Amino acid sequence: MQAARFRSLVTALLAGAALAVPLCAHAQSEQPTEFESWQLPGWTFTPGVTVGWLYDSNVAVAYPPVDTGKTAADNLFQMEPFGLLEFYGPRTDFSSSYHGFLRRYSDFNELDSLENRASASLRHRITRRLTLSAGEAYLRTPTTDQVELNGVPFQRNGSRYDSAYGGLEFRVSRTITASARYEFTWVDFEKKDVLLNGGFVNGIHGDVTEAIGSRSSAGAEYTVRWADLDQGLRQLSFQNVGGVYRYRVGERTLFEASAGLAYLIDRFNDVSRTGPYVHAGLTHRLQRATLGASYDRSYVPSFAFGGSNQSEEVRGNVTMPLNHNRLYVDESAAWRRTNPLLTLEIPLNSIWIHTTVGYELVRWFRVEGYHAFTRQDTQLAAGQKINRNIIGVQFVVARPVRLQQ
Repeated sequence: MQAARFRSLVTALLAGAALAVPLCAHAQSEQPTEFESWQLPGWTFTPGVTVGWLYDSNVAVAYPPVDTGKTAADNLFQMEPFGLLEFYGPRTDFSSSYHGFLRRYSDFNELDSLENRASASLRHRITRRLTLSAGEAYLRTPTTDQVELNGVPFQRNGSRYDSAYGGLEFRVSRTITASARYEFTWVDFEKKDVLLNGGFVNGIHGDVTEAIGSRSSAGAEYTVRWADLDQGLRQLSFQNVGGVYRYRVGERTLFEASAGLAYLIDRFNDVSRTGPYVHAGLTHRLQRATLGASYDRSYVPSFAFGGSNQSEEVRGNVTMPLNHNRLYVDESAAWRRTNPLLTLEIPLNSIWIHTTVGYELVRWFRVEGYHAFTRQDTQLAAGQKINRNIIGVQFVVARPVRLQQ
């Protein structure tokens, strides 16, 4: 019974992963080495390849052995073929991309792997008042630390993640805007065990906002999601209802916040919980860079947010687009903490940092320095920490090709 209960509780980690993950195409798993869009009018195709020599400080994605205190490390060769197809028109924006990562280790040849990432997004203004949006993102990676999912322990375990969304935005009047959005998330793992099982989540989100003056707007939002996990053995649902506020500090700065109550139902354990949630975000667009930061906190306990009674997350990013810079920096960082309500649940502190510093020698050739750092601390291994650094130099060959004037 205790093993079964522990399995059911830990399965909730995936629920927290899926329920807490935004479904935008680049929300969780985008590599900072991705070739940036030039956003040229009409059809544009950008083929390319990235070749690099990297150092991996923890190839097994494991805790350091007690006797040595050092994890297994190795050098690796990485080749990344990619392509980006875009269309930008007066009423329609479309973008699709594919990235393949072929990795070959010098000593640990059994860890050679292929990673696939693909995404597509569409935004179409049907009328002056009605806009349609849709998108999908797919990821297949050999390690879980590259999938930024809430409550998932870091392992060298093959992971597959797919998210899709579709939505409508309708301008009811000059000051009132309503939107509705359907979301789907699916997660699966190559090696299923008590910690990682897989499942899917369906969700619907709606909000109505009204402009208050020329800079701000306020309104209400409602979200409902249904989770089906562990081959249907575990089912959860939760609802969020609250208020939304947006304020444009200046022409290039936007602040947004939302807060309210969340209600969770776990049918497997016949448990329900209620607690507050809070979100705040700030985006500042400069001529040559975009800065962003966000904070999320939820008090829904136990089964919806990484098996915790409190889940906190802080994110930040700096992006310098290639069409404005020859010397550029792409930086993204995320910190997430989940504190358990029950002693059988798993507390996790996780960090992801991705940094790329590059220089465009000519329009079609760039040199980049790359660093990825992941860290996770859990009490399952007596407070030990999983630390992984991937660092190196890579060369990028790519050039956009106009398909239609």
